Amino acid sequence: MRRLALTLLLPALALLPLAVALGGCDLGGDDDQGTTSAQAAPAPAAQRPSPGISRAELRQHLAALQHIADLGGGNRAAGTPGYDQSADYVAARLEDAGWRVTRQEVPFTYFALNDASLEVGRRELERGRDFQVLSYSASGRAAGPLHELGLGCEAGDFDALESGEIPLVERGECFSRVKARNAEQAGASALVIEEPVTSDRGVPSGTLAAPGIEIPVVVVSTDALGADPAGRRAALTVDATSEKGRTQNVIAETPGGSDDHVVMAGGHLDSVYGGPGIDDNGSGVATLIEAAEAIGTKPPGARVRFGFWAAEELGLLGSRRYVDSLDKADRKRIDAYINLDMVGSPNPVPEVYGDGDPDLAKVLRSAYHGRLGDADVSGASDHTFFQLAGIPVNGLYTGSSEAARGGEARDPCYHLACDTIDNVDMPMLLRMARTTAGALETLSGRRK
Repeated sequence: MRRLALTLLLPALALLPLAVALGGCDLGGDDDQGTTSAQAAPAPAAQRPSPGISRAELRQHLAALQHIADLGGGNRAAGTPGYDQSADYVAARLEDAGWRVTRQEVPFTYFALNDASLEVGRRELERGRDFQVLSYSASGRAAGPLHELGLGCEAGDFDALESGEIPLVERGECFSRVKARNAEQAGASALVIEEPVTSDRGVPSGTLAAPGIEIPVVVVSTDALGADPAGRRAALTVDATSEKGRTQNVIAETPGGSDDHVVMAGGHLDSVYGGPGIDDNGSGVATLIEAAEAIGTKPPGARVRFGFWAAEELGLLGSRRYVDSLDKADRKRIDAYINLDMVGSPNPVPEVYGDGDPDLAKVLRSAYHGRLGDADVSGASDHTFFQLAGIPVNGLYTGSSEAARGGEARDPCYHLACDTIDNVDMPMLLRMARTTAGALETLSGRRK
């Protein structure tokens, strides 16, 4: 899932209001009584297991994605071998389940960071721990005193910037691309964005969503900047390239079911460049694989179709490509789309999309057999273009950087290297997977 405060949605999303910023494993038995947040109601006494869904099998899928990331330099980002191998793994699992699998090419711009350095107050900072380069940052060098300028969301915020100074702005309120464009137009040679995190876990990855910014843009932790950073000399270097390329969506559907109606679910397959992405969004991927096995090849009514989307972390590119490829009749046949993005957070608050279709929310709540809160995810994930196309959407979500129990983030490893298999709440993931399968069976059965 993409953190809205650090990204720019594509032009079609300008019609949507800005969202409020979203963006230990147990190998015991297959019971679903797991850790939940104090904000969530206690787990009910029983939830009927869906055939073929177990904690052990979910963990096998997460372990496979973790292994792929480990072999691929620590991530499964779009355009990397780790992503391609993730797509191969998913396709093989769905074919094993008897589903029809196709690939859809997705044009995109690949971003490669070759090297970067940052020094603040004569202290050399460590990339990943202390700072990150935003995807699609330009290459370049800059040196000069830092000048604090607030949020940087308005061009006027940079009026006080003097020649040779490097603007330092706060994260949030508007997209990082807006801040970068304002800095560039004000004549800045680089932009530094302060991220309110400590350096113990690192700085989350982020993106400018597309090429076009001509100055280097970095995000630095508050911890690394220290107190009163204004006036301190900074020096940064970024060596990066952006090149045209192609990646792939993986689409799978049941061979059985009505040709006149389709029930869809999906989740993004890629990770950020800064980590393996096992909760975000290996959890959704594992859920879909197990739901496919539980539903089988002959759903009770409507055909069931799953999408494993490419390049979500770069701007919802895969799901947008898919929806754009559908003609009017194809869109009309899709009765529902359920999104799975971050459904195994380690400090979870289970929720449905409060700004999604209310009827689909009822179906999900019924399948969960317990309390599900309401999340405002707006344009933060792959349901967005389905919603813009007039298709009813909803989804399941357990949280990213929002505070939950004990004031801790729902996922303290959101967009970080520590988003590993050990970052997933397995009992919660099991409940989400069973809920997904049950809800899709119900929705399919409505169209017998």
